[in-house]
Amino acid sequence: MRIAKPKTENERLLASVLLVFVIYFGLNSLIFAFYGEQNSIVVRYFMSLSFLGGVLAGVLFFLWSKPRGGEKPRATAGSPLQRNLAILEHALKEDEVLLLRMITNSEGITQDSLRFRTKFSKSKVSALLLGMEKNGVIYREKLGRTYKVTIADWLRKE
Repeated sequence: MRIAKPKTENERLLASVLLVFVIYFGLNSLIFAFYGEQNSIVVRYFMSLSFLGGVLAGVLFFLWSKPRGGEKPRATAGSPLQRNLAILEHALKEDEVLLLRMITNSEGITQDSLRFRTKFSKSKVSALLLGMEKNGVIYREKLGRTYKVTIADWLRKE
């Protein structure tokens, strides 16, 4: 039986941490089986070595399970919106990413609310949102003297 390498960062990290504990407690149980409950310097020394051995095994496993150049890590779990936003955030400026996250968390938020929450000037929020609207990332709908801002539909699709 062949065990597959973990694909995501979270799986790799969890497997590495579990390996540290398995090695540490396994070696400790062998030490106590061989030496008993003696409180000698040798037992303490071997317990320290078992911990270092567990940490070394965990680090080596984490490095071994890292995807190679040709391998692509599996897509992150979550909704299509979360995956698409994660990709889109790499192409946006820092201030645009902040606005996009606020819009995602509070769908239908008004432009005035964004201005108050970010402490950006009225013109900066307006310019950022206008650019994002032109790029098709958001929709703005006139609502009295302000705009209601929502995420574009294409971001919700697979």
